[in-house]
Amino acid sequence: MTAHDRAGNTASASVAGTPVILQESSATKSGTWTTKSSSSYLGGKSYTSSSKNASLSWTFTGRSVAWTVSRATTSGQAHIYVDGTKTATVDLKSSTTKYRDAIWTKTWSGSAKHTVKIVVVGTSGRPAVTTDGIVYLK
Repeated sequence: MTAHDRAGNTASASVAGTPVILQESSATKSGTWTTKSSSSYLGGKSYTSSSKNASLSWTFTGRSVAWTVSRATTSGQAHIYVDGTKTATVDLKSSTTKYRDAIWTKTWSGSAKHTVKIVVVGTSGRPAVTTDGIVYLK
């Protein structure tokens, strides 16, 4: 990629990485999760939970990660922890149904071992969280 500014300066940069998909089934589970099957899901399956504090966690070695979800009008919220620290609460609610949606991302300056954990909030009236897993760059 080459960027140009109004003063005529240019700079070039490139980014290389290998994306790796960690399916929901490779996560460490806590609480109640149900497997759903559909060709719309990444890899044909997903996990869904409406149980407050149900969690999934993945450990990987990489420099960037995205949490991949399905979203709908009935979707709830989830807390996201990175390396044991709560970093975000995301709302999966969407006016239209969406599949394979990278709802949250995190990038580090270099590749290292990290753990990402999602925890179901149990949002009143719409507690469901449906996940397809994570995608990370080595």
